[in-house]
Amino acid sequence: MSDLSRRSFLAGAFGLGAGAVLARSVPVRALTRADAGTARRAVVVGAGLAGLTAALDLRAAGWDVVVLEARHRVGGRVRTVHAPFTDGLHAESGGESIDDNHDSIQALVTGFGLRTERRPANRDATSTAYYRGRATPAARFLAGPGVLDDYNRFYAESAKLAAGIDPEHPERAKNAERLDRRSLGDFIAGLHLVPRARFVVETAATGEYAADPRNVSMLFYAQQEAIVADVPDSAAETMRIQGGNSTLVHAMAAELGDAVVLGAPVRAVERGRDFVTVHAGGRRHTGAQLVLAVPPPPLRNIRFTPHLPASVAAMVHGLELGPATKVMTQYDERFWRAGGGSGLVVTDLPFRIAWDGTDSVASEAGILTTFTTGSNGRAFARLSDAARIREVRRQIARVFPGARGHAVQSATMAWPDEQYTGGGYAAYAPGQMVKYWEVLRSPIGRIRFAGEHTESLAGYMESAVRSGHRVAAAIGPSS
Repeated sequence: MSDLSRRSFLAGAFGLGAGAVLARSVPVRALTRADAGTARRAVVVGAGLAGLTAALDLRAAGWDVVVLEARHRVGGRVRTVHAPFTDGLHAESGGESIDDNHDSIQALVTGFGLRTERRPANRDATSTAYYRGRATPAARFLAGPGVLDDYNRFYAESAKLAAGIDPEHPERAKNAERLDRRSLGDFIAGLHLVPRARFVVETAATGEYAADPRNVSMLFYAQQEAIVADVPDSAAETMRIQGGNSTLVHAMAAELGDAVVLGAPVRAVERGRDFVTVHAGGRRHTGAQLVLAVPPPPLRNIRFTPHLPASVAAMVHGLELGPATKVMTQYDERFWRAGGGSGLVVTDLPFRIAWDGTDSVASEAGILTTFTTGSNGRAFARLSDAARIREVRRQIARVFPGARGHAVQSATMAWPDEQYTGGGYAAYAPGQMVKYWEVLRSPIGRIRFAGEHTESLAGYMESAVRSGHRVAAAIGPSS
């Protein structure tokens, strides 16, 4: 979601509680009897990118697939917003950009006859820093005494940490437990960066990981740094899908046809030796394999019989998604381009980050997207939609005085309030990587987890697609 790369601020994003919520509306008595087709059937929960990818792969491998989606739409955290915007414009309320090396999602785009549209390559050089009441071109801001040196020092020290990490098995690193106990906030504080450099680093990190640095495990951070170590900044956040990212999930769902069942929230799962039964939407679906392609928060609403192993239950109740909100405002002119600006801005105001959500299309009007995460994102989520929009517009006008009087329409999304998601994307807190990583990647009998939170590259649409491919390959062909 973020418009910031992991390497550069210039390269440009639930509170459901930890207690279990047991669904009592579907009583579970005796284990469901398997039907004749059970051995060839795979049930997928979640019709986001991860679930749809897994379902397509499983069907290709000979499985009879059913995809259960709680919402009345497909896509999960991929959601293109057209209304109330005008002039043919749209914006992404969820997953936004694709990197040049995101090969898995690009293969899907091409395979379904879709196209991508390129974003400007010079957003870094024409971005803005708003700090202590003053807007400054980013290049000039970083040229302050010691700022660029300390900024580069932070990433040099990060690279040293990443060098000893296998992204696929971060829990096996020699210093894994020590790193996991520390927070990214501790790491930043220990470097004693000059104030401007620290502002840039902390703002970028909060946007990148959808969580305040104090709530991010250093082992998770090192893993994410390791997996993009060879990816140049110029390859980051380079494209969107033409017509909106939702065109891809709609095409995938159309390919699956009536195998996708909407409006079917899962209430209970029965686990047997040879099959799994899912209670959803007032029906029972029994299969030989179950893919849970949803993040942990909504899993807390499912009753599992027998109970999940203690380590798995701890993961379900412990792993959160970072609080993330977006406000997307259409303006009748792109005032942010005055003086050659790109619209990409980092600020010490509550909204934190903004960018041109329409920079891959040509039009006079444009949409400025703000992305607010961490504690500020949680605070924004507590506001009504109208209040959140008003507050963001007011803050935007502080950064860009030319914004006043030019707003046309706004839309917003508070992902912490979305009951079937619970937040933006994976944010492993200190102490969680060693405990949860292997658990998430291992089967529980006939159940496997998929989703961006299960991938070594976390937090991207690419991550979700990779997880779907990985899980389907692990299940293998239908017998």
